[in-house]
Amino acid sequence: MPLRLGTFNVWGLPEAFADDVSSRMRGLASRLPGLDLDVLFIQEAWTEEVRDTLREAALFSNFEVVGDRATSGGLMLFSRLPIRSAHFESFRFRGDPERLSQGEFIGGKGFQTVVLEGERGPLSVINTHLHARYRRSRPRLNSAVRTAQLLQVIGALNDLDGTAVVGGDFNCTNGDLEYKIFSGLTHATELGDGRSFPTLSRTNYYKRHRSGADKRIDFLFVRPGLDEECRSMGAATLFAKPERIRRRDRSLSDHYGFRASFETRSARMHSRSGRSRLLDPEVFDLARNLLRIGREEADRRERAHFQSAGSWAVAAIAAASLRRHPALGRRCFLRSSAGLLAVLALMPTIGYGTLARLDSDYKRDAFDDAHEILVQLEARPGGDTV
Repeated sequence: MPLRLGTFNVWGLPEAFADDVSSRMRGLASRLPGLDLDVLFIQEAWTEEVRDTLREAALFSNFEVVGDRATSGGLMLFSRLPIRSAHFESFRFRGDPERLSQGEFIGGKGFQTVVLEGERGPLSVINTHLHARYRRSRPRLNSAVRTAQLLQVIGALNDLDGTAVVGGDFNCTNGDLEYKIFSGLTHATELGDGRSFPTLSRTNYYKRHRSGADKRIDFLFVRPGLDEECRSMGAATLFAKPERIRRRDRSLSDHYGFRASFETRSARMHSRSGRSRLLDPEVFDLARNLLRIGREEADRRERAHFQSAGSWAVAAIAAASLRRHPALGRRCFLRSSAGLLAVLALMPTIGYGTLARLDSDYKRDAFDDAHEILVQLEARPGGDTV
């Protein structure tokens, strides 16, 4: 029987950052009992209320559930196949700590690796949610960040035997460089043509003022096992039907979901399965160039933060010197104010210095680790290039 899959970003942020969260989650929960899927990938189930609502409905609908803790990066997975094991791994690249409005640093995104008991034996699935736009004006830097995250996913994927599924919110389209890198390094089959069934659309109530073209950024990939081939079918939009909320028809999320089915079979005698095909050296070059861009940005941030820390340190020294000036000796208020300014100037000095050292180091490490995975892919016996 074909395996039926779906992925859905539920936009389950705190009410201050998303609209109609409780009502939308109740609407989604009411649809789970009749959902004709075997596995559903969920992203952005950030709050305890969202996770509790969806977990209770999923269990009632005969799904097993992974992802009921706050350390799951907003990910949940519902499966009607028995769950044998589950593991969550955080991305090494987490965004900028000073960009609180993005939420990428404190959110702790990553990926779930879950092993299910399928009809033909174990089936591995990976559920993920990649970084949103890191720098709005620098698309290649955005691609560099997501490439580092995808290489971490690929590193885990290559440790999995047999057929494996990777799905979730990739925050990119099939025309972006990171999509090309992921497809080229895994030879995974995307269940759909990448363009049809847009998950970001102006027909969505919460995206009705969107100015850009409709697009799909939510994907389901299948990497066939050795000597297997995959056939996809039944691609469609998921959870696009509106929900009546506050006397208006609204969507269940600011995304639509995506669903598709697939089946695997033994590869034909003269065909080559996905993992035995040769890899394109241009994909490796493209990935290396993007990782270099990301590392250079980490170096630039370090220099900028050290400069800012130095400027504030000078201000603190100047304020401390002013406090000891003889002219202020009898003016307690002015002397106290100068001392307060010196203390206040030390705070950004420490903050920028910490960013310059710790944040830049961990970003460089993230890109270096991704590069090491790329080197291992290129050197492995099955990773010969054309």
